[in-house]
Amino acid sequence: MSSKSPNKQRKAAATAPLHKQRKRLRARCLDPNYANVRNVTIRVGDEVEIHRGDFGHPNSQKGEKGKRHGEARGKSGIRAAVASVNTSTGHIMIEGVTHSKADGKDEGIPIHSSNVVVVKIDDSDPIRLKKLQSRNGGDDE
Repeated sequence: MSSKSPNKQRKAAATAPLHKQRKRLRARCLDPNYANVRNVTIRVGDEVEIHRGDFGHPNSQKGEKGKRHGEARGKSGIRAAVASVNTSTGHIMIEGVTHSKADGKDEGIPIHSSNVVVVKIDDSDPIRLKKLQSRNGGDDE
């Protein structure tokens, strides 16, 4: 983007094509296999840990605890795999992070990508692994 104007920045981000919005869904990478990689694009199958927000604390998963409800927070975050990625809103769904609807069914809670940390990268895509290995400092295998 070439403009410094905040409203033009927001307009460009909101009207960007989906393939560019997809690249903005990035999170910090703490995978020990990729120590030199700072952040990665989040994909389905990656294991993430929630660090921020009420659902970053195990006591708030049931819905009756957490800062939003005036209770004490837990000490560590929920660690699970990414179930789905919504590029248009910039949110991800994580397995096990749900709340119940009025009819009793469980519904996933959308979590922003900036609130999570990738702790294990999904190794099903060899092209992605090759790119990450080159970003990590070459072939160290």
